[in-house]
Amino acid sequence: MFLAISVLAAFAGSQFAAYGSEILPSGVERIHAQCVWDNNRDLVVDQGANAGQNVTIAVIDSGVDYYINGTGQKVYHPDLRNNIAGGLGFQYRWQTGLVDEVEDYEDEDGHGTHVAGIIAAVDNDIGVIGVAPKVEIYALKLYTRDYREVLAAIDWAVDHGIRIISMSFDFSSDPPGLHAACDYANNNGVFLVAAAGNAGINSIAYPARYDSVIAVGAIYSNGTRWNWSNTGPELDYVAPGVNILSTFLNEGYAVDSGTSMAVPHVTGTAALVMASKMDPDYDFNGDGIWHNSAVLLKFQEWVLDLGPSGWDSEYGSGLVNAWGNCQRPAGDINNDLRCNILDAIIVSGAYNSRPGSPKWDPRADLDINNVVNILDAIIISDNFGEIDP
Repeated sequence: MFLAISVLAAFAGSQFAAYGSEILPSGVERIHAQCVWDNNRDLVVDQGANAGQNVTIAVIDSGVDYYINGTGQKVYHPDLRNNIAGGLGFQYRWQTGLVDEVEDYEDEDGHGTHVAGIIAAVDNDIGVIGVAPKVEIYALKLYTRDYREVLAAIDWAVDHGIRIISMSFDFSSDPPGLHAACDYANNNGVFLVAAAGNAGINSIAYPARYDSVIAVGAIYSNGTRWNWSNTGPELDYVAPGVNILSTFLNEGYAVDSGTSMAVPHVTGTAALVMASKMDPDYDFNGDGIWHNSAVLLKFQEWVLDLGPSGWDSEYGSGLVNAWGNCQRPAGDINNDLRCNILDAIIVSGAYNSRPGSPKWDPRADLDINNVVNILDAIIISDNFGEIDP
């Protein structure tokens, strides 16, 4: 049910730290999320930058890594410690047919901790850093992985005002009540993201298949579809999902693969959009809040099309673009809230470069196609003179 294929490597926290300072994971880098909150490229979140602040995310999964210290306090994984706002366990009891809420949500599997780290590993000079390193994570643990536990977790998230639900799990058949629960959450303003499935078949799993849920497939680092990522007409987007480094059990780190790993890249990107200043062009009802429909329109504006032109069943609309979604205005490379000659100079200096080139500057790759070219220059030209409203 939890969608990770294999743990390829795991490191104790002290061993990992020996490799040097904090690492920017390949998936975070591929969607250029770091460009949103690290303009000077020192792998430190810039003061005042958008890193997902005040956005709440429920990670419905296997819990999160922590231990209880001598005073009875939960001590979380050091790379998640500042971003875990709380959690709860949900345990289905077949004897009663009810789901009990359990105070213990410690991760015994590692899957939930890995997912949480992709979203929200903090900026702390060790380990890794996540897509949105200042979001608030609520770890909702599924004890038996029964669908009734998922229903209870979704209801809890809605009742507690959670903005985003991340679901890196699947069911091969449609569980009773799950569609209605997802529709209910979506209608109450919750942005739901789920894994397409790891069977390598032309059938999107549940709950990703529902219209009210964003279905996410996985790609390799070179942008091709991961062989085991499910395809189908309900697929919305793809994201990095192969050999992804993130947090793990016992304050450690691990590399893992699956559509489970793709989901949190989209979850984190949605959080960055929601934490950004409201764009008047997307404020359809004038309340100054990023609603689900507005976030999706923003996604569509900046998605990197992969595979055949336009939407297709293997890549959906394409690869999510965290950097493009959060530029204000479009083409504002240096984050000074205007698109001007300074941005054009950055593109010019990095022109015709790719990752690994001495001239490479990911900020100049506005459309995240891994090359700074005429397409990036056109974005600057089209928006030249614009300022943040």
